[in-house]
Amino acid sequence: MPLRAALAHFAQTQPEKLAVSMDGRGVSFRDLFERSQRLDGFLTALERQDRSHAAVQDVPLIAIHLGNHAALPELLAAALAGSCCVMLLDPLLPEAIVQATLDRLPPDALFTASGDATFNIKAPVFSVTSHDSLDPLITAGTIPSEPPSPTDPFMVAFTSGTTSTPKAFARDRASWQRSLARGQTHFAIHAGLSTLAPGPLVHGLSLYALAETLHAGASFQAMGKFSAKGVASIVASEDVKRLVCVPTMLEALSVHGAPLPQLSRITTAGAKLNPDLLAKTREIAPSAEITEYYGASELGFVTTITHCSDNGDAQSVGLCFPEVEIDIRSPDEAGNGEVWVKSDLVIEDYLWRDDDRGFRREGAWSTVGDIGRLIDGALHLTSRAGGMVTSGGNNIYLEEVAAHLRRHPAIQDAVVLGIADSYLGTRLVAIVSVVSCLEHADLLEHCQTGLQKYKIPREMYRVSDWPLTSSGKIATGQLETWIEEKDDRLAPL
Repeated sequence: MPLRAALAHFAQTQPEKLAVSMDGRGVSFRDLFERSQRLDGFLTALERQDRSHAAVQDVPLIAIHLGNHAALPELLAAALAGSCCVMLLDPLLPEAIVQATLDRLPPDALFTASGDATFNIKAPVFSVTSHDSLDPLITAGTIPSEPPSPTDPFMVAFTSGTTSTPKAFARDRASWQRSLARGQTHFAIHAGLSTLAPGPLVHGLSLYALAETLHAGASFQAMGKFSAKGVASIVASEDVKRLVCVPTMLEALSVHGAPLPQLSRITTAGAKLNPDLLAKTREIAPSAEITEYYGASELGFVTTITHCSDNGDAQSVGLCFPEVEIDIRSPDEAGNGEVWVKSDLVIEDYLWRDDDRGFRREGAWSTVGDIGRLIDGALHLTSRAGGMVTSGGNNIYLEEVAAHLRRHPAIQDAVVLGIADSYLGTRLVAIVSVVSCLEHADLLEHCQTGLQKYKIPREMYRVSDWPLTSSGKIATGQLETWIEEKDDRLAPL
């Protein structure tokens, strides 16, 4: 069922039920449907800007440059269940990159928070100062009589590039419609599964959680800003049954000891759960099934795995999502090769491409360059895209080294980087966070027991607090800067 039809259905069958709440401001299914449809009607009537990209040339394109604002759910619903295409601009991106994106893909309207930088565009700019900032637009709009076409794009999103302009891609309604239908069955999403996603709604994990929750007729909770204490409070007071977040948020919840006994489900993605974090998550949410999935914004779901109280393969990222196939191409002697995916959930291509990295397609098969191997049908990731380096003539997968470091009982998490070196070509540098005292000699001995000599990092540092991207992942680009600048936030082992 298309999301517009689902919202229309629940607006009639459960009109007063909470659909979305952002920091305590709730909107019912009836109000969300009517307000988002009227907003869509207003936006579709705006003058269209000239755009050279065919994929978004004939649809209303609305840019959103907001954090988790109270007005954001209605704007997102206008795109998810209306006729508009929404372009999600991360408010934490540098202003120059945002302006370059707006120049490259001119929107028909821009919604921005009060106090934000002034961007140079020809289209109207709407300042969102409060939760009722959209009321004049909603009052002026009329509900469209025709549903949107399944082949129309509803979202322009971006890769999480940190050192250059992110690549843009459009996703059409049909791909998410297929994903929502399969996911509702595969993940058993139902009307009673109230969900909290405390991360930024401009990122795929939280945005998809919003869509699948509304599609099932369940209530969705969001937060303006993540805090472990806030998550525990919302879960307890709002009878939340499912938490959707990245592993770094689970780490914060476990560190603060936030008890979450009411949870029956936890869904996570973005990075592989290490065994230590999996165990700590089970301690704070003993009744919850913990599901993680591997995929990419460009690919959609690829694999999923669910850890119950007494099972789960801590090393794999699971089996294929329904109607998805995996092929490992050009494997090495250990079976590691490039992961290719056959799926009808993938994008067509980037809207622009400044290099040859990232998403590639060959017929029905696609890849983002990740490296892995299949063991009894389960995918084991060795390295995410770009994670293989050559050092002293040897090919090394950085994630393989990091995974070995994480097996040391004193290490909480680890990142291994390849740094340019005039002699080796690339030298390996390890950064770790620890749960107890760790000496260099101890870690070196641990490396020597499980890694070839050329895979042992030449430099090792300890970090107290990881730098994070706006989506909650470890900011490897920032770590590289700290290494280059000999930042004292990195303590040599």
